[in-house]
Amino acid sequence: MPRTAFEHSGFFRFRLEPLSRTHEVASGLAARVHDPAWALARQWQFGEFAGQDAGSPVLAQIDGHSTLISAWRPAGQGDLPVSAGPRPWVPYDPTTGPLDALVEAEDGSGPDEYLRVEGGAHFVRLLDQEGLTAKLPQVLAVYGFGSMPGEPTNLVTLLAPKVPDAVELAKDLDGDGLRVPGLAAVGEQWIDWWREIAPAPTPSGPGTPDAFDTFDPHRFEHSADFSFGDRVFHAEEYLGDGLDWFSADLDPAASPASASAPVRPFHHEVVPSTVRFGGIPADRFWEMEDAQLDFGSTDVSALDTGRLLMIAFAEVYGNDWFLAPLEVPVGSLTVLKPIVVTDSFGATHAVERAGRDNPHWNLFTVTGADDGLLLLPSGQGAVGERLESVTLARDELANLAWAVETSFTDARGELVDRRARWLPIAPQGPPPNPVGSYAVQTIVPDYWLPLVPHAMTAASIRFALVPLLEPGAESNPLGRLLHTDHWVHEEEVPREGALVTRRPVLARWFDGSWHVWVRREKNPGGGESSSGLHFDVVRPSETWP
Repeated sequence: MPRTAFEHSGFFRFRLEPLSRTHEVASGLAARVHDPAWALARQWQFGEFAGQDAGSPVLAQIDGHSTLISAWRPAGQGDLPVSAGPRPWVPYDPTTGPLDALVEAEDGSGPDEYLRVEGGAHFVRLLDQEGLTAKLPQVLAVYGFGSMPGEPTNLVTLLAPKVPDAVELAKDLDGDGLRVPGLAAVGEQWIDWWREIAPAPTPSGPGTPDAFDTFDPHRFEHSADFSFGDRVFHAEEYLGDGLDWFSADLDPAASPASASAPVRPFHHEVVPSTVRFGGIPADRFWEMEDAQLDFGSTDVSALDTGRLLMIAFAEVYGNDWFLAPLEVPVGSLTVLKPIVVTDSFGATHAVERAGRDNPHWNLFTVTGADDGLLLLPSGQGAVGERLESVTLARDELANLAWAVETSFTDARGELVDRRARWLPIAPQGPPPNPVGSYAVQTIVPDYWLPLVPHAMTAASIRFALVPLLEPGAESNPLGRLLHTDHWVHEEEVPREGALVTRRPVLARWFDGSWHVWVRREKNPGGGESSSGLHFDVVRPSETWP
């Protein structure tokens, strides 16, 4: 027998190919059953006739109402005395922008020098586009920057003498107009741009200047209340990572801003669609299943309950789930009535909320509320690089806790690495001494700020920030998250530590408007740390064996 293309290493391989006896394929694709009685008997043997004979849903009627948010307020007292009482409600309309920009934003201290110069450069650019560059000397004479240190040389110091101060421009444009004639059209274009990128000013109100700041500097967390009709939802220990339904709980004791909040009833008729996911069994005869996800080849043990339940859901009940989309307004609490479903046999069924009679099954239900879907007007947006970073960590060897200010942003918008800033000015250790040496304490970097425990009561301890005296220097915070007389609750510095950051956020709302704010966010840390701090150090003359 001669060699063929199928011969390989002394063995022969053959391929079987079906050949149709006719020139048409309709008969093969029809998949006819020539013995219906046999097929019915096999279905009966496999229990396929033991079903409920239920029809498929073809129509769903969804009724309910959505209560819109009407106001919000900071809930934490911060440094305010307890006698100050609850802070006043601030009216809020979801169409004005995301609620995150109000809850997470800083106290509105104003743009830094970098943003002021950037705004002035944009004004000069608009003058050039309109052919009004000749007006620039008059603009600089009225709105130019004052004396500004020229060192160190950077983008701010180079552009400041050539552009106007954006803050001064905004003051006049928000008031009586520019004091330079002939620039009304340029001013209108510029102020619209400036309002989108400049930090929103803090609302004026009773109490301290930070009366509308939700951030608690002693816990590095946010706390706020939201009023929905006659209900108040309280967000406690909000970490600043984006508002969602699980960020708030119902507060039945709080008084709402107004019991007559906007309510929108709705009635929708939708066609339910089958829920599809990767690996679902094919529901048609001539359909190839997805080979990328094979539940049948999953390696599970007898006690692997989670995977077994997932496989059972996918293989057995995968075609029992249907999706009925419902669009609800942003910033609302939506409550549904029983959904009326019409099946393929014409029968109607009233479907109650899952877990209505079982309070332990409360998916997407806010703690304290028996019903309702809370949709907060959140716009997390695009988060930028860190503007400031503070690490809270425990040091068991030094018996202290530390606030490590690793980086901060100066007034000119430059990110400063505190370690790189400290190394050139770090004090040197004592020179070698043949008879040994003694030191009161070891050298600790000036950006390691000690948190010394202070007993407030028999069961309450707080950490107070105490400057660490160094030879010729003193450690002090330079950013905005810490200050010289700062103190922190003891439970806010756990054994795993914490990382507190400031980040810029740019979000676009559903009306196309842009919103900018600086988010203060708290995340888990990297565990315990060691500063190397020791007291009464005796250095031997020779290295110990």
